[in-house]
Amino acid sequence: MALFGKKKNTEAQNSEAAENKESNSVTEEMKVILEAREEEKQERQARAEERQLAQEEADRQFDLMEEQARQAAERILSGKTVPTGMNFFMVCDEIPLSAAPEKEGNIVIRGNIRGTVKTDSDVYLYQGRGNKFKVRIEKIRNDNREFVDEASYERAELEITRGDIPLPADPDEDASRPVQRYAVLTDAIGIEDMDDPLCKGMAIAGNPRTIAMLCEYGRFNKEPVFFGTAMDSLMTSEFVTLAKISASKNGKSTVSFMGISTKKNPDAPFLPVFTDQRLARIAAKSGFSSKSGAGQTLIMNFAQVAAVARDEHHQGFIVNPGGPVTITIPKDLIDKMVETAIFKERFGAGAGDNYTTAPAGSGNRSLDNFMANGGPDIPGLQKVLVFNPSDTPEFAAIENAVKKYCGVHPDISKVLLLVTSPANNRNDKSYLCIMDCPDEPFETECKGLAEAIRPFLKGIRRIQFQQFSKIDKDKFPAKVTWLYSKLPQ
Repeated sequence: MALFGKKKNTEAQNSEAAENKESNSVTEEMKVILEAREEEKQERQARAEERQLAQEEADRQFDLMEEQARQAAERILSGKTVPTGMNFFMVCDEIPLSAAPEKEGNIVIRGNIRGTVKTDSDVYLYQGRGNKFKVRIEKIRNDNREFVDEASYERAELEITRGDIPLPADPDEDASRPVQRYAVLTDAIGIEDMDDPLCKGMAIAGNPRTIAMLCEYGRFNKEPVFFGTAMDSLMTSEFVTLAKISASKNGKSTVSFMGISTKKNPDAPFLPVFTDQRLARIAAKSGFSSKSGAGQTLIMNFAQVAAVARDEHHQGFIVNPGGPVTITIPKDLIDKMVETAIFKERFGAGAGDNYTTAPAGSGNRSLDNFMANGGPDIPGLQKVLVFNPSDTPEFAAIENAVKKYCGVHPDISKVLLLVTSPANNRNDKSYLCIMDCPDEPFETECKGLAEAIRPFLKGIRRIQFQQFSKIDKDKFPAKVTWLYSKLPQ
């Protein structure tokens, strides 16, 4: 009995050992699986922590940029060189199409208010290729979604009237988006003829649009639309620089421009330019140019600045090197800017290659010379400047009106529309319409086309006509892109 019992006990022990071995084997497999799951969990947690840290850093940078923009705005608006009439400005970074205005026809825009804005204020909207429109602020809604009479240094939603922003010529076009993103709203008057290629008066007024764009540059410069808009604002600006003008032996004057370096590029000289005459004078008085002897101020348009900033002595230009807001534009970026269609349309191809020839009219030298030497037969107008109209909503509406009218009037073969002004008064602008039309219906077609265009004349309110057959063809350029033509161009 004892032997039987011992044998049975041994078999039970062997069976239990086998079971334990199998159990231990399963446990080891499960352990590997659990460890893998734990590692995956830890990796997910690490990635989540990285994303959270990245977001926190992005938020920190955004807050930093916002604070810097706020401080810059306070320096601008409280300083002695604030643009003429500026009490506030706002870069419209949001055009909420879903926000319905209280009054039909009005427009709702959003942005960060710099300074103090009040309801029932007549203000200016700068957008497009240097266009300025007069509008009125009717409603202000603060960041708490409360209607208020005024707002200062906070994010707000403004309801503005359409003012003199042109309506689209085609009623089927989307008329609900008349304000472009990153347009500048301000009470600074700027100048009356923003589309003037030479931008005369901007340095006196303080370049309000450019100042506003530079103030917000740190917040939005990585966004392509903002960057393009900021570069366009530079191309519609007028700058002041310090120079040394001295007489040479041949009786002509020579101009020497100074160069300054930056901490980032200590060996690369940049041309210093200022958005305001007062800023340039302050820099001169503070000894800014004492070493170079460049104590005289020159006003230059962007094409002239580009020409000097790209010469063998400079590596670009710096806007407002002494503040309140500054930006450095390197030579390679200027190279790209002068090759844009906007630059060529405004100043002419090659205008940024030589400082002395940088100012341009239409960009077509043959056409400019033809106009400067008498041009068409306009009574009382002798020497005139001529240039192509700017690509604005106003001109787009005029272009549509011209094409619609000419399309149903078979006597009109082609039409060319230019902008002219007397050389001694650049602000006195008119449209010049050159029409290829037979003698008999010419006067009637002029009156008809004038009536079709008249509703869209906002910035420029006059239009003159010239019959193409009366123009000296020897002086007229051979290649012209006509606004309207029944024949292939």
